Amino acid sequence: MEEVERGERMPLPQSAVLGAKDLPRAILKQVVLKAEVGETRGRKVPGAEALFVRVVSSVDKKLEVKQRFLEIFQEENYPVEFGYKSKVFQT
Repeated sequence: MEEVERGERMPLPQSAVLGAKDLPRAILKQVVLKAEVGETRGRKVPGAEALFVRVVSSVDKKLEVKQRFLEIFQEENYPVEFGYKSKVFQT
């Protein structure tokens, strides 16, 4: 933070910071989501004989943002924690 304040280091531009929406999606997840909301529109959904997908674990978790990070981005009104769901699938 001190290096940024002294002008020795510049923070990344906001356009360079990727978010969750920028991550690639798993093909299986896309197929399952489309089938859940009925978006297959008569098209055959790829599948396999006797394939079962089970949710073994589904837990709501919170990620607490580190204090140093909050100090660096204090002017941005950054949240102190993020909620997310952790799931484990078994085929």
